[in-house]
Amino acid sequence: MRAEAFSAVRWTSFVTIARVVLQTLQLMVLARLVAPADFGLMAMIVSITAFIQLFADLGVSNSIIHARQISHEVLSTLYWLNVAVGAALSLAIWLASPAAADFYGEPALVTPLSLAGLSFFLLAIGQQVKVLAEKRLAFRSVALVEMTSAVVSTIVAIVAAYQGAGVYALVLAVLTLTGGNSILYFLFVRDGWLPGFHLRFREASSHLKAGAFLLGTSLANTFAMQSDVIIIGRILGSAALGAYTVPRELCLKVMMATNPIMTRVGTPLMAKAQDDPDMLRRIYLATIRMTSSVNFPIYAAMATFRHEITLVVFGPQWAGSADLLGILAVWGMFRSLGNPVGSLLYATGNAKLALVQSLSVAVALSLVIAFSASFGLWVAASAMTLFYVLFVFALWAFVLRRIIDVGLWDYTKQWLVPLAITVPTSLAAYGAAMAVEPAILRLAVGLAAGGAIYTMTSFLCNRVWFTAMMQLARRT
Repeated sequence: MRAEAFSAVRWTSFVTIARVVLQTLQLMVLARLVAPADFGLMAMIVSITAFIQLFADLGVSNSIIHARQISHEVLSTLYWLNVAVGAALSLAIWLASPAAADFYGEPALVTPLSLAGLSFFLLAIGQQVKVLAEKRLAFRSVALVEMTSAVVSTIVAIVAAYQGAGVYALVLAVLTLTGGNSILYFLFVRDGWLPGFHLRFREASSHLKAGAFLLGTSLANTFAMQSDVIIIGRILGSAALGAYTVPRELCLKVMMATNPIMTRVGTPLMAKAQDDPDMLRRIYLATIRMTSSVNFPIYAAMATFRHEITLVVFGPQWAGSADLLGILAVWGMFRSLGNPVGSLLYATGNAKLALVQSLSVAVALSLVIAFSASFGLWVAASAMTLFYVLFVFALWAFVLRRIIDVGLWDYTKQWLVPLAITVPTSLAAYGAAMAVEPAILRLAVGLAAGGAIYTMTSFLCNRVWFTAMMQLARRT
């Protein structure tokens, strides 16, 4: 299991980091070619499609991973059902786009939203092929496919934006990514598997039932993820939403670059260890230690050098979003601690508990944002950050203590140690770079100094993570 984990983490790390580099490059270029209002329109599109996209999977992906055995006939039924639902959702979003535009008060939203809806059908075509590959830990093939699609998608977005496509450049990037992934999954990842012409709902009923809970959980999680975009866009409009979305997206890209490395690998590993409570607890705590040891210094650097990052990455026209980036960096730091719990709940078959937990977060967070957004972007971002700081402890009290029987200190120290190293490292990095000019050189000096200090301090105080990183780097 350890050897499989290292191999899976290595390939997932490669494609995730490479993809985030490409997406960051894309964001840097598009921020100079696409107007903030168009970014606001795309944020509205994502806030809608993120919910609908979940139905294309029917929530059965994690049920397939959790199952010890599943027949070819059942997989075929689930596959064709997913494809049919994906096609229906593409049609539904096309029909509903005028109503969505009326909700946001943005008539220009209709056409790009209708086109973006095609991504549901494109996603459904290859989704199950990818899930089966991850179940057998074939992350190398998945990584190469996702890397190829990401490169093509980035090129398409930049060329389209340069030609003045505006929000359509962002839509084309999404369609290219989802369509490219599905085509390449079938060509290079399926390992001989093809769906048969078989469709019997009764045979797949147990997976559909479990999928219903997981689908509800995904819907609640997506609402929690998009609630700030929906509410801020509704209350403050597309211009303010664009100023908020760009730093928010940068923070999310960090989370999407690091957490999936552990959660995508952690889910099948925890599923294998679901009958061994001690091993399950060790895997989960290791996941928290690894993700926080990587995420915390990155987010701290973003908060410390927020003005330099805003200037270098987005350009001077986004200077007003720099302090928002600082607040949202702290939000991302603590929000990232909650991601691995989904892998734990899915892998152990606790679908009902996952649904209850996700619904509770979605409702509470939306109320916090709805109240705070009327006072402005800064207040909303600060309130959202405080919510996730408190959520870290609520997660232990209501979920982790019950599932893996872990004590508060054993859980807390997994992320408290990296945090204790990160804070003084950030202060030292800022002190080393504060007198350097221009901004890009100051950023380079600060990141280099902070990286060196964090590595040396981790060798002394966070040896578990440091050793794991060295083992990962040494393995071929």
